[in-house]
Amino acid sequence: MCLNIAANINFFSYSFAYQAKLRFFPPLQRNLLHSMPLLLTVHPFPNATFGLWQIAENEEFFRVDMPLSTDEASDLAQHHVPLRRLEWLASRWLLHKLTDAPQRLPIAKDAFSKPFFPENQDLACSLSHSRGCVGALIVTIPGIHNGEASNIGAESPSPHLGRLGGAGCDIQVMTDKMNRIAYKFLNEAEYEFLDTRPEAENLELLHLYWTAKESLYKAYGLKGLDFRKNIFVQNMQWNGQDGEALGKVVKEGFYQEFQLIFGKYTIQEAPELIWAVCHAD
Repeated sequence: MCLNIAANINFFSYSFAYQAKLRFFPPLQRNLLHSMPLLLTVHPFPNATFGLWQIAENEEFFRVDMPLSTDEASDLAQHHVPLRRLEWLASRWLLHKLTDAPQRLPIAKDAFSKPFFPENQDLACSLSHSRGCVGALIVTIPGIHNGEASNIGAESPSPHLGRLGGAGCDIQVMTDKMNRIAYKFLNEAEYEFLDTRPEAENLELLHLYWTAKESLYKAYGLKGLDFRKNIFVQNMQWNGQDGEALGKVVKEGFYQEFQLIFGKYTIQEAPELIWAVCHAD
C-alpha cells in the first residue's frame, strides 16, 4: 500500500512568529518547535489535522481561557490525579487550537465514551494521552451537514463510522512493558512480520502496532473488538522515523479498511514517543 500525502503545515504558536518545516518521510511534511508545548502539527489525510502537545502548564493556564460545559466540568471532576487532570484539559485545549474557531466548541461523549462536537457534527475528533503528552485529531467530514448529521447514529457503523468520521489517533511514550503485553494485541501474521525485522527494531515496531490498533479501535467507535482477532495491521512500511500501513477492522459482517500513518517524536529529557492516525478508505 502506498499513500500519496502532500501537506503544507502551518505551525502556530502564541506569537505566530516562528515557523519550521522539516521533511522526514516523503511526502509527509511537518513543523516542529522544541521550545514550545505544541510539538508538531501534521495534515495526514485530506480535511484532517493532527497535533501533539507536551504539557508544560499548570491547571490554571487551561482553566482561565477554556470555559467548560456542565457535562465537561462533571467529567473533569471525576479525575483526581493531577497529571490525569492536566492531560484531560490539555487534550481539549489542543483540540480547540486545531479547530481554529474563535470560540471553543464544547465536547461531549457518546454512549461508548467517544468524544464528539455536539454543536458541530461536520467535525469529528479523536484524543489520546501518554505520560504528560497529548494528541488530538480533527477531521472535517465531507458531505455531512447539520441536516444530515442527525441521521448518523453512534450505535452502529455507517459510511462515516458514526460521529468519529472514520478516523482515530493514538500516542504512546515508549516503554519496555510493551514486550510483556504484546501477546494481547498481536496476531500470528504480525508476529511473523516482526521475525523478518532486526531484533533491535522490535520494541519500536511493537509500539507501532499498539498505537495503530488503538487508533483503529477509536475509529470504529464501538466496543467489543478483540485486538488480535478483529483488528489487523498489514503492509507496514517504517524507516525509523515515519511510516504507513493498511489497517482493517473485521467483525460480524462489518469490514472496513483504513489508511494508517505513523510518526516518532523525540521528547527532550524523555523517552521517544510514537503516534498513529488512521482514516477509513
